[in-house]
Amino acid sequence: MTLDVLIATCRPEGILRVERMELPMVENVRYIVSWQLSGNTPVPPTLAARDDVEVHRVDSVGLSRNRNDGLSRSRADICLIADDDLRYTPGRLKAVIESFSARPSMDVAAFMYDGSYSKQYPSIESPLIPYPKGYYPSSIEIAVRRTPLTSRLRFDERFGLGSGVFHVGEEDVFLLSGHHLGLDMRFIPVAITSHEGHTTGLRRISDPRILHGFGAVIYYLHPLTFTLRIPLKALRLARKGQARFLTALVRMYSGALKGATINPRPWKKKQ
Repeated sequence: MTLDVLIATCRPEGILRVERMELPMVENVRYIVSWQLSGNTPVPPTLAARDDVEVHRVDSVGLSRNRNDGLSRSRADICLIADDDLRYTPGRLKAVIESFSARPSMDVAAFMYDGSYSKQYPSIESPLIPYPKGYYPSSIEIAVRRTPLTSRLRFDERFGLGSGVFHVGEEDVFLLSGHHLGLDMRFIPVAITSHEGHTTGLRRISDPRILHGFGAVIYYLHPLTFTLRIPLKALRLARKGQARFLTALVRMYSGALKGATINPRPWKKKQ
């Protein structure tokens, strides 16, 4: 099986971060870099000289649009979502391929990453939706087997960094779309990469679009109980020092209402 690692990056300094990833050369693995707002910056010679690295300048803004560009360019059996600040090893990339090879019916997998601020994960393999208790996915953990059905999977471009609507939640809506397509989606307790620093789920929240996104995602995941779940989420954010309780509560309810109004079923959106 073949694997494409789809790296999303942005601005001139982004391609330098990709270069610092020191991408390992692995048989049957390619790297597809989608580069937004690249300007006139040249591709570093260390990347341009490699046959297993493709760099594409993308004329758009927004993380989800960037990820969709990578998905549209992939030609491998498996696509792995990636950012420009990760570390891979040959063994970990092979583990992605081996996980799909060992599970012929699996369409989508969410793996693990490690680092200074790595998350808490379930200890055993489990279905992805509903999420295992205490678990939330990150885009950089997600891999997709390319089939005619999964080719319909795309990130909702109103979600994610730079979207202008909801600043988070693109991976949640992506997985929910897969669930409604009837895909076999599993959490696999295998670490596939390393990431240093905080993810959005752990940072102090100053952008209201992040809280709006949390609210919309809670509504999409739990349409019957979102009114009860949003106060619990606001309380957890307050206890972690990420946001004030009342601010989080109001903004998440606002996000849930906005999500219900603009598109109550984002997985039905035509691609």
